[in-house]
Amino acid sequence: MDWKIIKKELGKEVAKALFESKAIKFGEFTLTSGKKSPYYIDLRAVPSYPGQFDIITDAYKELIMNEGGAGSTLVGVPTAGIPFASVAGYKAKLPVAYIRKEALKGEAREHGTGKEIEGFIREDMPPVLVDDLISTGKSNLAANEAMRRNGFSISDVYLLIDRQMGGPKRMEREGITVHYIAPVLDIVSYLEEGGLLSSELANKVREYTEAGK
Repeated sequence: MDWKIIKKELGKEVAKALFESKAIKFGEFTLTSGKKSPYYIDLRAVPSYPGQFDIITDAYKELIMNEGGAGSTLVGVPTAGIPFASVAGYKAKLPVAYIRKEALKGEAREHGTGKEIEGFIREDMPPVLVDDLISTGKSNLAANEAMRRNGFSISDVYLLIDRQMGGPKRMEREGITVHYIAPVLDIVSYLEEGGLLSSELANKVREYTEAGK
């Protein structure tokens, strides 16, 4: 079957799993930027729902294996990206490492070995980043900078959702390709089509997203 068709079906399964695991919510939420949003995504909730976690990590595995990630080391971005990288790597039989939280802030680690990256990255299995979602790309670029400080070049990042706030284009300007299962407006449409989200709320998300482009 064509990968585009498979990817669309995965997007529908992911949308339902996100809804069932309460990882996506609709209403009025204040973001860290202070802006109001009609939806909120917190993928850290997903591992608390094993069935949905299985579906979503399967989607990650398929995305990685079908879009150039086979033969790579998966590097989880803290904190939400780490469990997805770990389980997707296990399912795909790929090695996994992760970036320490302090490294994203450029803070020096003063205890233990002082490493910013935990795990081993083999020369024959170049690293790719695994994260949960992308908004403006700021945190993803911080992860890339941490890798660069440690002598590693990143050309690809794999994640679940593009929030359609310009992140992928910003990453592309740095020579990094962003791979994702679905943009947020597709997730919203899948939920609406499945009767899990009202048209009124779906339209609020569409208006908010279009206004922010």
